Amino acid sequence: MKIGIDIDDTVANTDERIIQEALKYDKEFVKGRGFKNKDAYTFMEKFYWNVMDVDGFMKVIRKGKFFSELNPIDDAVFYVNKLYDDGNEIYFITRRKNNFKTKMMTKKWLKKTGFKFHKLIMGGEDKGTMCKDLGIEVFVDNDERNVRKTEKNGIVSILKSTMYTKEVDDLTRYETWEEIYNYIKRVK
Repeated sequence: MKIGIDIDDTVANTDERIIQEALKYDKEFVKGRGFKNKDAYTFMEKFYWNVMDVDGFMKVIRKGKFFSELNPIDDAVFYVNKLYDDGNEIYFITRRKNNFKTKMMTKKWLKKTGFKFHKLIMGGEDKGTMCKDLGIEVFVDNDERNVRKTEKNGIVSILKSTMYTKEVDDLTRYETWEEIYNYIKRVK
C-alpha cells in the first residue's frame, strides 16, 4: 500500500517552535504588537501581519536551521517505521519549497530522526491531485483542507489532530500515531 504522509505537525513538532520564532520576528521586524488571535491558524489571522510580513518571515525561517532542528512527534518515528516494515511504501509529501537546500535539509532531518521512507515529495501545493497522480492509497495530514482534497479524490484520508482541528468531527481524525497505525491496519 502507498501511504502519503505530511511532515510539519504531522510527524514533526513544528507549530510550537514556529510560533516562538514568529514572535521574535514580530518583535524585531514588524510592529511588535504580538498576537491578534493566539488560537488562529494562519499567520495573518494570528498576528497583525500582511502578506509581505508572512513572506519575509518564511524567508528567514527557510534560510536558517529551523527545519533541521525540529523534534519528531512522540511516537511518529516508531509507527511510520512500523508501516514501512509492514511492506508499505512511505511517501513524505510536504508543502515545503522544492529547492535544493530545503530538500537536502528535510531529507537529512528525516534520516537523522530515524524515519524510513521511499520518497520525499516537495512543493505539495495541491496534495489532493498530487496524491491521486502518485497512486497514494492512504494519506495522513494535519491540515483539514488537504485531507478534504485527498478524500474527494477517493483516497482514504486521516486528519492528524492538532489544537486547530479538535472541533472537526466529520473527518477520520486521530490524536496519536498508534491510533493512525491501527486504523491503517484495519483499512488494509
